[in-house]
Parts: sequence; C-alpha cells; structure tokens
Amino acid sequence: MKVLAAVLISTTLFASVNASADTQFVAADNSPGTALCMAMTTNKPLKLHRELKETYLKKHSLADKLTCNDMSLAKFANTYSLNRTGKYLNLEVKTSTSIQDLAMAKKQIIYVSGSK
Repeated sequence: MKVLAAVLISTTLFASVNASADTQFVAADNSPGTALCMAMTTNKPLKLHRELKETYLKKHSLADKLTCNDMSLAKFANTYSLNRTGKYLNLEVKTSTSIQDLAMAKKQIIYVSGSK
C-alpha cells in the first residue's frame, strides 16, 4: 500500500513538472511589475520572495495591486497552475488533475506583462 501511494505521488509530481515544461513565459518588458509576474511564473516561492525584497514590496499588498496579463494574481495563478507561488501569496488557487498526452504537447510561448 505504501509503495502504491509513493508511486502515485511521484507520478503526480512528474506530471505537474512536465505540464509546466511545455509552457514558456517570456517577459514583454523590463518593468518592475513584469519582473514580479515573471517571478510568479517560476512557481518557486523563494524566487518570488527575493523579487519582493528587491522591489521593497510586501506580499499582502502585491495581491491587491499587481495584475499579470490583465488578470488578477489569483486568476493568473489558476490559469497557469502556479500553485506554489499562489499558496505563498495566500491566494486561493484551485488545483486540478488532467491527463495529457505529453508526446503531442506543443510548446506554448506566453508573453507576460505586469501592471505599471
């Protein structure tokens, strides 16, 4: 039973890593808002924390004021499954499970711009 649980967990983690691997985020400009949105797209809370420190912002004010690609941070995190950084910002991020054929997945390039 423990082996089955470990296999299911590792498969889920592997699928989530590969699902984000087919999406490439590119910064539209080099504004501070875009830099914060790009830190959000890494799905690494530590990188987002460092970017917040560099811009002298607090995470509670970020969720209210920043928009990425004209979406609120919660919607942006839900759209691109940015669960870890969404959780770090205390956003309500809905997780979903889907089955995708990784061989047929096409690389998707998304240009990211933040609010100014």
